[in-house]
Amino acid sequence: MLKFFRRIRQNLLIQNKTSKYFKYAIGEIVLVVIGILIALQINNWNEERKRANQENVILQSLKSDFKESEKRLQHTLMMQKNALSRSISLISIYEDKIPMPINDSIKMFVEYGAFSWYRAELVTGAYDALINTGDSDLIKNGELNRLLAEYFSILNAGFEDQETSMFLLHRLQIIAEPILLTLSVPQLRNRIGLQQNSDADKEAEAIKFLFKQKAFFGHLYNKTQLEDLRHSIQKDLMNRITEILAIIDEELKPIEND
Repeated sequence: MLKFFRRIRQNLLIQNKTSKYFKYAIGEIVLVVIGILIALQINNWNEERKRANQENVILQSLKSDFKESEKRLQHTLMMQKNALSRSISLISIYEDKIPMPINDSIKMFVEYGAFSWYRAELVTGAYDALINTGDSDLIKNGELNRLLAEYFSILNAGFEDQETSMFLLHRLQIIAEPILLTLSVPQLRNRIGLQQNSDADKEAEAIKFLFKQKAFFGHLYNKTQLEDLRHSIQKDLMNRITEILAIIDEELKPIEND
């Protein structure tokens, strides 16, 4: 092709057609420029397609992580809510706000209320990889970037109550140690192969002992407040996950419809 153009130029010069030569030369330059622009445009299209494919992979990974975190949070929030309800019932009985229930209910309130602690272990692998590789700019949706940054900022800040909650839980268990065997729930005894307690008098004495322990209910009150705070934080995280997943699904729709 280049030889062909060179031959034309040489013929024009030989024939002394200077004006035609310059016109031809200008036309050739224009064609070269157009060719370069087309090549650049094709290269840009290829780069955009490559970035779009990379973004798609990132969004799919984020979606997978957030769906798993959503499932874990749903379970944790349900267990937290039940634990809070039982702890509040135990405190209300102590304060004579509600009547004393049957012994089995007290066992449930103690084991699955006072002695419970729940926090979801959320999945962060896809986002951690995104930050570590410096590929966060591949996500074009500004709102999604903002929500992701806020979500992981809250998550990475940690749950400040954890150390205090663990301390309070430990204190509750120490105070209740003398009656733990008597008030243990059947499900937990079965799990480790122990026979059931069936001495109603011992259970009644154990409950009387428990409700004389002022420190137990003081610790339980503090722990319940912290549990309620953690429950609120995790509810907020759940709402943010719902919002993030909705945006990711919208971003993936055009790709999935192709």
